[in-house]
Amino acid sequence: MYDDDFKHNVIKEYLAGSSTKKHVTLKYGIGGKSAILTWMRELGYKNSDSIRKSARFRKPLIDISMPADDENKTDLLKQIKDLKRKLEDEQLRSEAYLRMIEKAEQELKISIKKKSDSK
Repeated sequence: MYDDDFKHNVIKEYLAGSSTKKHVTLKYGIGGKSAILTWMRELGYKNSDSIRKSARFRKPLIDISMPADDENKTDLLKQIKDLKRKLEDEQLRSEAYLRMIEKAEQELKISIKKKSDSK
């Protein structure tokens, strides 16, 4: 039903991690839940499950593939601004934790950080 070039392109998009399997199948009108995984096995993609599992963490936080009108653009910009603020907050929190650990180790003589030679 589908030619090999089409299958390869769909698989590459899926493995790139920019889209979920469901999003790709809907985008290209592919029937069947496991069509992409079946194609991967047929076309010789090695260890396809582990490749995708590592790629799934690279999914975008915002789907920018949809055409956006002015209202959607405003919503996307608001989401981006909010995510940047949250990231900045988490970076500050991380820095504070590291400083607390260093202080505890220096002042209280507590060994908190894991040593490289420990099991």
